[in-house]
Amino acid sequence: MRRLLVATLTVIVAASCGGRQAVLWDPPQDRSAAFALPDPIRADPAWVAILDEPASAIRLKQAAKTPGVAVLAPVSVKRISVRGPAARRKLRVAAVDPLPFRSVAPSSTRDAEFVWTALMSDRAVLTFDAADKLHVEPADELRVGTTSLGIGAFADNGTPNLADIMVSSKVARTMRLGPPRLLVFGAKPGAAIDALGRELERRLPHATLRRIAAEPAADRSGAAPQAVGTASGAAIGTMTFRILSNGFIDPDPAWVASNIATGTVPILGTVRCHRIMIPQLAAALAEIEDTDLADEIRPGDYAGCYVPRFIGRDPRRGLSMHAFGLALDLNASTNHLGTRGDMHPDVVRIFQRWGFTWGGIWSPPDPMHFELARIVRA
Repeated sequence: MRRLLVATLTVIVAASCGGRQAVLWDPPQDRSAAFALPDPIRADPAWVAILDEPASAIRLKQAAKTPGVAVLAPVSVKRISVRGPAARRKLRVAAVDPLPFRSVAPSSTRDAEFVWTALMSDRAVLTFDAADKLHVEPADELRVGTTSLGIGAFADNGTPNLADIMVSSKVARTMRLGPPRLLVFGAKPGAAIDALGRELERRLPHATLRRIAAEPAADRSGAAPQAVGTASGAAIGTMTFRILSNGFIDPDPAWVASNIATGTVPILGTVRCHRIMIPQLAAALAEIEDTDLADEIRPGDYAGCYVPRFIGRDPRRGLSMHAFGLALDLNASTNHLGTRGDMHPDVVRIFQRWGFTWGGIWSPPDPMHFELARIVRA
């Protein structure tokens, strides 16, 4: 039997850590297919061209070659009846090609890979406002027109949002959204946005151009953001962060570089979590594998670890432990918040032995959720 050394893990935050109130930040999605996502093209969201008639392929190619344009993402948008489990609304549904559109999305959405793998897995991505209007949870299904879709993520798609719901162009073929009537242009870093707009007006004479509002400035240069929030503890040190408008936080990049790491663990493969959690997570999963319980954890149903957001996207509710990379969600599609779930009791016991608290014992239960509570060394 392995000999374990145990130390208490203490995290003190300015508001609640969000442990037992944690919600699923990157909602469950089908990851059975491995998507090798290329890095997004470096671009500053600049202009939306609203077309009075569909543009020809030649006209699109010419527009994409406008000096100063880094990326062009065509978008089809149509207002459609959308039904959730408890509500029905007419909402704007947009079809996009996920890879080019990623480069012109708001930065917090662009950097969340689960958003783009969700779209490529034929799931819908809702804005937070749309989710509230439909009263939906991540595990719910939507009826968009005559098409049934799972929910892959909640995320903003523009500043302001271009649509309430995004789907991939592939999924949209069954929805009859029509040809693209919006062209979203991303400018090359350093390009003159106003000059680019004038040139686009010349090349698209029958289009109405709308400037994409600039995002609140976020310092990604390595300097700490304005300290409007602080979390501290012996294990995590001190993290300062800015509160963003969409329920995310913008942590001090130096803290992220020092604390958040990518590692390879049994069963799940690559994870991005707090560096102090990865060895214990790897040890717990190795023991699960050694005891022939690996089939009880579905790698395609892993719903993430490090996601820097508030509980319920509400700064008054404090930070989730996911904001520190100290929690993970497993078998998400069958272990929804508020249910008993189907987590194997021996899997739970092994995680507890390796210093994790299980959300399934909380009220309300959160059976997909495991968070680090103690430092354990073999």
